[in-house]
Amino acid sequence: MTTTKDADTGAQDEQREQTRLALGAMLIPLFFVTMFALCIIGTYHKPHPNGIKVGVVGPPALTAPLRAAIEKQAGSAFDVSTVATVAQGAHDVRQRDLNAAFVPTASPKQPATVIVASAGGRLTATAAETLARAVTATQGQQLVVPYVRTLPSGDEIGIGIFMFMVVCTICGYLAVTLLFTVAPALHPRRRYLIIVAVSILVPTIAYLIGGLGFGTYTASFGTILAFIAVGALYTLVIGLVTRLLQVLIGPPALFVSLAIFVFLNIPSLGATYTVTMLPSFWRFLNGFWIGAETTNAERSLLYFDWQGVGADVLRLLAWTAVIVALLLLPVSRKLARQREHEVAANTFGAAMPHLARHS
Repeated sequence: MTTTKDADTGAQDEQREQTRLALGAMLIPLFFVTMFALCIIGTYHKPHPNGIKVGVVGPPALTAPLRAAIEKQAGSAFDVSTVATVAQGAHDVRQRDLNAAFVPTASPKQPATVIVASAGGRLTATAAETLARAVTATQGQQLVVPYVRTLPSGDEIGIGIFMFMVVCTICGYLAVTLLFTVAPALHPRRRYLIIVAVSILVPTIAYLIGGLGFGTYTASFGTILAFIAVGALYTLVIGLVTRLLQVLIGPPALFVSLAIFVFLNIPSLGATYTVTMLPSFWRFLNGFWIGAETTNAERSLLYFDWQGVGADVLRLLAWTAVIVALLLLPVSRKLARQREHEVAANTFGAAMPHLARHS
């Protein structure tokens, strides 16, 4: 009788402990949905242009009234300037110095022109085109819209780089998190070799399926190699930062990594919504966040003849060097060993009751 009662008490205690663990685990999806709604939905629900750079082509004295009218109509959504010639306007749009160049016409029989680059941000190009149509409509004119940098046919809505960045972000974070969970005592050399290998494989597989399979990423062989290499470097940085957080704070790194790499990083990428379409806080993050640097580099490689890639890659390399240096510090290596022992002990301790019941 006593044995049965003790067994029942033990089973109840075990169920209470399992319930506590289960409820604790449910904090992860609850944390995810809360942060997703605040950061992702909060950023993308209502895009609003801010500071879109539009050049009005023509002599300043002649275009001044038109520029004043545009500024009055557009407010802070557009930053209006003067461009001397059509060729200069097209060049500036091609080089991303301008988001659009508006070429007015004096004759109602001749259409006006707005030069845009969809590869520089489809929503930004659409906003500039909408503004130009509003201006020409008041003057009873038609509008012609030539594109100087276009998206490939496999990515007509302009989400290719965004999806590439999302998969590199999640896989870089997920690989290191799984290693910490399932193999906490793995030798550092093997751990980091696996992280590097995954960092190379993830963007490569993403390109093979998305690029070769669906035509989302099209460029020369050398450009595609560079595109994959930048993605690999970014994935590696994500993995190394995740590992550093594991070393410093242990299991809570799961939540911190999610917050940094998913809920702060993804909305500030400037991929589907370029920086001119982001709310102010996300525009601020876009100025220095590693995801935004990588997005700029990947867009430059695919669509803008590598313009500005060097500076973005140097910043990524600087991030990598700093994180590696922090991981190599004696205090970090000591903390890493302690975390490995803690996770291994917890895993072994959790398995003991189950083994005892079935022995």
